Amino acid sequence: MLCAFSASAEPHLAIREGFLCSQCHVNRAGGGKRNAFGANYSQVALPAWRPGPEQVRVGIVNPNLNEWVSVGADLRVQHVTVQTVRTQFEGEWLEAPGGNTLRVPQANLYGELMVVRDHLSLYLDEKLGPEGASAREAMLLLYGLPFGGYAKAGKILLPYGLRLADDEAFVRQATGFNFGNQDLGVELGAEPGPTFLAASLSNGTLGGTDDNERKQLTATAGVKARWGRVGASYSWNDGTNAAGLAVRQVGGVFSAANFGRLSLLSEVDLIVDTERPKGGARTQLFQLAVHAEADFLIVRGVAVRAAFGYHDPDLVVAEDHRTRLALTLEVFPIPFLRVTATYVIREDIPQRVQGRGDFFLVQLHGFL
Repeated sequence: MLCAFSASAEPHLAIREGFLCSQCHVNRAGGGKRNAFGANYSQVALPAWRPGPEQVRVGIVNPNLNEWVSVGADLRVQHVTVQTVRTQFEGEWLEAPGGNTLRVPQANLYGELMVVRDHLSLYLDEKLGPEGASAREAMLLLYGLPFGGYAKAGKILLPYGLRLADDEAFVRQATGFNFGNQDLGVELGAEPGPTFLAASLSNGTLGGTDDNERKQLTATAGVKARWGRVGASYSWNDGTNAAGLAVRQVGGVFSAANFGRLSLLSEVDLIVDTERPKGGARTQLFQLAVHAEADFLIVRGVAVRAAFGYHDPDLVVAEDHRTRLALTLEVFPIPFLRVTATYVIREDIPQRVQGRGDFFLVQLHGFL
């Protein structure tokens, strides 16, 4: 719902088409398994190779095993080359070694069991790697409610901000709202007219042990149109326990605009951590995270992207910010396959040498 991800969980594709998340995904908040429309869009609209009439009629891949059960998958394989960084700080040489490696950052299988047609389903998003198997999302999904509404309960990704596929983006990394973090809770959402909204109540422990006292409230709302959308998100997570006060608040605004072949996206988030150990003084940490992105479709199946990120980990401390500029060439050569080449330029303060090395990444992304 939030920013309308299309078949590869990339917001810019949906902005270009004027879709909402529910257009292509079983999970109404976006990401995960594609529905019938999303699977068809991946075969017919995205790739540079255009299937002929006979192939479209027969269907290249049908994710529906039968009228009750359907499946999906995501697999990303990357080769990363990192630059060696060696710098001098206060008379001491600091070094972050470079190198190159192959890795599999994502291997997910999706399944949906339709219990009551068009109203109730059981949904599973199972992470198979890279660090062992675990359920990313496992929930009951109730839809077909008034005002385009839905409800879900179980292990869920919380509805906050632009759900970018890149978890290393500062607005995903610093806020904690990314594909690596889930929680146990319930979520309600609706799409009345040109507006969209979603709100969740969860344990606030990222799926860990809960003391059943404090909870996390996360909400997103906005207005959509064919030209784009604007919206805002907010989260309150009260982790206060016997050791003292611990509250995290995250608030932000996001926007997206479409100009034909060009799509623009942005998000700004303020993170406030408030702590007071039992019997101690109250302290607050303020962080700022920014994301700005421009995507341009060159020809069918080929696009370029420039994404800029800014993160200030402590607004009180001067000149401790870091930046990240990612330049990407994206190709969809055939259905269900995306190939990307990305060069990332990173800047950080001298003593954080591990955050200063540029890197080059080539990725094969197969999805169903």
